[in-house]
Amino acid sequence: MLGRIFTRLVRAGMRKGWQRGVKRGERAWVVVGGLALIGHLAGRAWAHRERVVVRERIRPGEVFQVTHSPRT
Repeated sequence: MLGRIFTRLVRAGMRKGWQRGVKRGERAWVVVGGLALIGHLAGRAWAHRERVVVRERIRPGEVFQVTHSPRT
């Protein structure tokens, strides 16, 4: 939920920064847009991306076991 709010605020900041800051020349909105862009890039850099390690099709009746190993 907090991620969605952050994303919406960042997008709105970038949009307003472009429209009012760059196009209209309002310096404060350029700053807001720049900060929003930095927030967007930071969010992408720190986003948790899961990766697929193994993918295998199982058939009815087969069993699989999921284990977790700490990261090294």
